[in-house]
Amino acid sequence: MNRLLATRIRRRILIALLCGAVALGAAASIAALSGPPADAGTLRTGGLTAATGPGFAGSVGEATDPVRDAAPPIAPAPLAGLPLAGSPHASSARPVYALRDHPLFAQHIGLGRVDCELPEWRDEPEAARVFYRAALGCLNAAWEPTLRGAGLPFRPPRLDAPATVDAVRSACPQDGRPASYCESDETIVIPYAAAREVTADSRRGGQLALLAHEYGHHIQHVVGVLRAYTERRTEVGWQTAAGQEQSRRLELQAGCFAGMFFGINHGRGDIDQRTWDEAADRARAVADRPGAPRLHGADHNVWGWWKWGSDKGDTWECNTWYAEQENVE
Repeated sequence: MNRLLATRIRRRILIALLCGAVALGAAASIAALSGPPADAGTLRTGGLTAATGPGFAGSVGEATDPVRDAAPPIAPAPLAGLPLAGSPHASSARPVYALRDHPLFAQHIGLGRVDCELPEWRDEPEAARVFYRAALGCLNAAWEPTLRGAGLPFRPPRLDAPATVDAVRSACPQDGRPASYCESDETIVIPYAAAREVTADSRRGGQLALLAHEYGHHIQHVVGVLRAYTERRTEVGWQTAAGQEQSRRLELQAGCFAGMFFGINHGRGDIDQRTWDEAADRARAVADRPGAPRLHGADHNVWGWWKWGSDKGDTWECNTWYAEQENVE
């Protein structure tokens, strides 16, 4: 009888110890989920708020301070749930249809460093096409390793750079803008005559800034952000105040991505200080005008997000979907 009692006591002690271990493990898991952000290379977005999260916070210094080689490296491993580049599953990389919690913004990730050699800008349509093709190659070289390293899909965009708006061949209707991105056929459209009106005083930086911004929209498209944005804006009403806010978040993120390219590659190849200055001037010029729909952002926010991208060189810092509303006005 005493032996049976002792056996029962030992069993109860063992069960208590096992339950204690499970409880400690659960507590550790909860602490990991609710604790401070993880180090670079791990998922960062869970539990963040706009006040504590990434991104432009309302002010940037006026001094030129491009990040250059201080930017984070490209993703050292695939993001959560995404295939490793070069693995048997890498060819099946799929976009992720998300905004705030998209995995591209979950790590500190930079761009590939590129010695971007550009032809001299000449003010005529065919020379402009040659310039944009070369510049597009630089942007592809910067972004491809970033997306593939992160386990996300990458496809280079097409380029349509005709002499006039009337000669555009892309599928999307044109409204005379100097540059646009057509999601349906993945084409960056830059009509020479329309672009010339806003880049006439630029040696090459303004022209490259136009291309880099539209390239940012291409990145949003191939990774899944653009589709998630379209669904969200449709849900809240395309022309409502909430819908226009979604447009500003999208545009400001594309500007931040463009700033990343200039900041990381400042001093490499033909991206010299004058090119950066001209690009910065162009970035400042795309803000919403008084009385127009509020689709791009106020002057200080358009400039702030572009320069934030240049200063930080980090996709995590370009997460406009986490930003306070005042920083996307």
